[in-house]
Amino acid sequence: MLVVLPFENLSNNPEQEFFSDGLTEEMITQLGSLDPERLGVVARTTAMRYKRTGKSTERIAEELKVDYIVEGSVRREGERVRITAQLIQARDETHLWAETYERELSGVLAIQNEVAQQIAGALALELLPEEREKLARRTQVNPEAYYLYLEGRYHWNNRNLAKGTEYFQRAIERDPGFALGYAGLANSYVMLGSTPYDALPPKEAMPKAKAAALKALELDERLAEAHTALAHTLLYYDWDWAGAEREFQRAVELNPSYATARQWYAEYLWVRGRPEESLAQIQLALERDPSSQLVTHFELGRHYYLSREYGQAIARFREWVEMDPGFFLGHFDLGLAYAQAGQPEEAIAAFRRAMELSGRSPLCLAGLGYAYARAGRADEARQVLAELDVLSKRRYVSALYRTAIYTALGEKDQAFAWLERAVEERSTYVVQVNVEPVFDPLRSDPRFRQLLRRMNLPG
Repeated sequence: MLVVLPFENLSNNPEQEFFSDGLTEEMITQLGSLDPERLGVVARTTAMRYKRTGKSTERIAEELKVDYIVEGSVRREGERVRITAQLIQARDETHLWAETYERELSGVLAIQNEVAQQIAGALALELLPEEREKLARRTQVNPEAYYLYLEGRYHWNNRNLAKGTEYFQRAIERDPGFALGYAGLANSYVMLGSTPYDALPPKEAMPKAKAAALKALELDERLAEAHTALAHTLLYYDWDWAGAEREFQRAVELNPSYATARQWYAEYLWVRGRPEESLAQIQLALERDPSSQLVTHFELGRHYYLSREYGQAIARFREWVEMDPGFFLGHFDLGLAYAQAGQPEEAIAAFRRAMELSGRSPLCLAGLGYAYARAGRADEARQVLAELDVLSKRRYVSALYRTAIYTALGEKDQAFAWLERAVEERSTYVVQVNVEPVFDPLRSDPRFRQLLRRMNLPG
């Protein structure tokens, strides 16, 4: 196991932080796809937690249980970039290899490939011809396009999706043959059209995501990020179950350290009625991303929640909220678990907090309405329905949200009318109705089974 620590920005310019972060992420991707059977690489989310921590390499190795550490620095001045990297053996802090590169910005990918080959040599990995060919690709890029791409990744990772999309689009405009730019754009549109962000209607966002993913793969078939984005659209929009699984499997084959692929694949397996396999994917993601709250608390919490083990789910979500109190999604999922556990007042409090943190997002507002209905506060639940009606006149509001509230109110005809609309609009998470506890009261109705058959879902 190996970890790539965040490259230090030596440019004396805080605005260049995205450049050093982007190089770190790209190096993780390069090394993660080198020889997955023999070299495991810690995922980005966990690696970035060690940025400026001041911890010793010995302490980091002990915490992450890794054998090797890559650390380095980057300095960019105009169109020149200077990168220093070294490989350290953790058990005795021996420096196995070190090198400094100074090149034009257009050759930065060549530097990454060279570093990967040097590390492979230092670790005595035998690179097959296919791997050598893989490392030889994408060595020259348009400098401005690559720079824009790294800035897009920085914003995407910080969930500023609109800004990330803008930079990916600009990167493609600078270089229409830039595969990474299309992969970034695909993942941006996936998030913009999905819960919890719901910034665009699925019928607008998902075709754009699919087109960008296909273009990226046309240019470079070995991009795990593009296969993952394509798999997401096949799962949540096209309902192409076989195609989605094929793309998820290809993504994890190409880069086992890409935790997003395993997380979304785990969701797919739950939807397909394969919870044990889903848990196995979550556990594999945890091996590569042990410090990720999203995996540790969200994915495991969701697993317990969907298994109807609400006590375990609440424990996981509460840990998530304690560690990241400012992220609305943790409070939202805690509210769901409280509601199913028969603790409506705690659910209301959690949803209220989620709503405050999210700026009254439709998702969190609907969660509050659902909790009101579960608590027997029907008038307040109807006030939320009215607010969602007003909100839907100026932005996209998933029909699934009103389905949930009407289900909790016991108004099945209204619930099915809105569920039908959710199916028609391809609401992102409508494919999860067969496993989501919120919709348990509808399961015995023949109309529910008919809708599942339309989506070719197990009942």
